Parts: sequence; structure tokens; C-alpha cells
Amino acid sequence: MKSHPCCYPLSVVDDRIFSLDYDGPVFIWDIDKTYLATRFSQPKYMARIPIEFAVDKQAIAGMPEVLRGIRRGTTAAFACAPLYFVSASPPQLRAVITRKMLLDGVEYDGITFKDWAKTIMQRRPGRLKEQVGFKICALLEGRRRRPMASEYLFGDDVEKDAVAYWLYAKIIKGELSSAKMEEALAAQGVKADDRACIRAMRDALPPTLGSVRQIFIHLEKKSSPVEFERFGPLLLTTRNAFQLALALADRSVVPIDTVRQAALALQAVAPFGNVDFDELIVDARTRKLVSSIPEEVMASFASSSSMDIR
Repeated sequence: MKSHPCCYPLSVVDDRIFSLDYDGPVFIWDIDKTYLATRFSQPKYMARIPIEFAVDKQAIAGMPEVLRGIRRGTTAAFACAPLYFVSASPPQLRAVITRKMLLDGVEYDGITFKDWAKTIMQRRPGRLKEQVGFKICALLEGRRRRPMASEYLFGDDVEKDAVAYWLYAKIIKGELSSAKMEEALAAQGVKADDRACIRAMRDALPPTLGSVRQIFIHLEKKSSPVEFERFGPLLLTTRNAFQLALALADRSVVPIDTVRQAALALQAVAPFGNVDFDELIVDARTRKLVSSIPEEVMASFASSSSMDIR
């Protein structure tokens, strides 16, 4: 692997080494507001993040089931699909997050954190809330390790995951000139030294690379899907874990049973167990999250929102 003069303070743990010609799927998840319902949008919540315990961390309903389905895969044998996480939380939280994943039965291969201590030492406190530069640097570091991989990226609408993932996909595909990349990054508030880091990391990659296969954005803030249409078909938005499971099952990423498990998880936290699955399915079809709905899924969700699917 080529080295690169990256100045961005990342804390990387990678427990699974692939050959540089590995061209299979890799699944990369944001943690905050995509897997866990962490509150960090205000300083008072950011201050609490490092001192929370695993039991304080609440998973978004159905997301652990989706993660387990991804890891398992759709083949008869356990696929052990490559699964990585990216978090803007500090690395001091690694033990807490690892414990939470253990409680949720989520297996993974590595986590990249934003190193808060180094950020402060470099006198760049603004990095604590800046996300686009961090996410792109974290993804480029993963791409350096797995240059030919076909990546599935998962984020949310709370921060700027959609922009960061889309720009990253354009960067590795070679669709942005240096000038256009600089302009786009600057427009998103990425500072000059972090833009230089991104440029150096990009230039250190081999000329032939894999691609981003699909981007999924969880609409945690209930944003309108229309806001994301400008990113094109590469990016899909999902309203909850049920729709995400549907989309992944349609792409043969998770088994059909993952859809049922995600639905049960949503019902468990919904008032009186009422979830309008009919509406969610129609919405998924309308927005082309799925090309078709398997008969076994339709049989489970064919009538009312309060239908017992157990």
C-alpha cells in the first residue's frame, strides 16, 4: 500500500485484512443517527458522548436486525460480509460502542473514529462539528486499504452524509477535476488544510479503483426525499429500517427474513404496535427503492398496519 501524508486526525481499527485485488462488497455504516440514536447536534449533547455507557446507547429500531442480515448474507453458508463503521465520536468511546454492538449481536471488522484529542492538540476545535471533510478522509483511508472493493455506504440526514458520500464517490471515480473538487469541498466548509489532505489521499490511490455501488440515507429528521433527488440514482433514501431491509433484500444483500425482523422491531416500539406497512411498501415502490416485492413479504404485510406478523 502506498503511504500518504494525511494530516487528518483519524483513529482507525481494522481487524480484517484483504488482498489489494479484493473486489467484493464492503458495507460501511455511519454510527450516529444511522445505527445508534446518539444526540450530538448541540454542544451539551456532544459533552455527554464520551461518558455514556453501552446501556445508555439506544439503537434505532430495526437497524441491528438489518446489520445482522448484512453480515449473514443470502447464501446457505454464513457470508461474514465485510462490515465497517465510521463515527465522529472520539476513540475513547470505542469500548462503549463495542459493548453495545455485542449486546445487539452485531459483528463488525473495524471502526474509524474522529480523534478529538489530536484535533484539540492541533488547535482545530472546529473539526469537532465539521463532518464532510472527516467522512471523506475516513472513506479514502478505507479505500486505500481496499482499493478495488464495491462499497455500500449508509448514513443519515442529520449531518451532511449525503453530500460527503456523493463527493467521495465522484472523487474515486475520477469525475471531479482538482479544481472542481477544491471548489466543492470549500463550498461544504472543508478547510484548506483538510482539502490538501483529501487531495493527497486521492493522489496516493492506484489508478484503477472499485466504486460506490449504492448510498443509503436514513431519514432520521423526516426530510423530504425530494431534497436528495439531485444526487441521482446512486443515492436512495429510506424512512426506517423496514424500508432499508426491503431495498437490501431486493438487491440480494440480506435474506427476506431480515425484512420481517426489521418490521417486528418497528412494531415493538410503535404506539400500540401500529405501523403502516402498506404505506411504506407503496412508498418504496413509488420511489423505486425496490423493483418488486417478494410474495412472502406481501403475504406478511398484505392487510392492516396492526397485522400480527410474528
